[in-house]
Amino acid sequence: MRIATVGKGGAGKTTIAGTLARILARKENKILAIDGDPNPNLALTLGIPRNDINNINFIPHTVMKLEEDDFGEKILKMTLSEGDLFKKYGTKGPDNIDLIVMGHPADGTAGSG
Repeated sequence: MRIATVGKGGAGKTTIAGTLARILARKENKILAIDGDPNPNLALTLGIPRNDINNINFIPHTVMKLEEDDFGEKILKMTLSEGDLFKKYGTKGPDNIDLIVMGHPADGTAGSG
């Protein structure tokens, strides 16, 4: 099962995603939570302590590279395996939830406009 939350800013997407992840994890579902928000707060919503949040490694854009397949179509490929990706950038949260954070703005103006 895959669940994504989308909507306008301030609608409660992060709160819903975090709450749903914890409920499903407590029912012994394996959960991988992915925070793709430019202002990532899912770790806090999942119950990861603030001090631990500062130690989360954001996934840099360099983990993906643009290549051409055999037909000349451009495709994105990961530069490391899924296992290595989680070892380097993943973190464990309460209720055995796995979390990865996609990235953050390059500067204070990113995402505004």
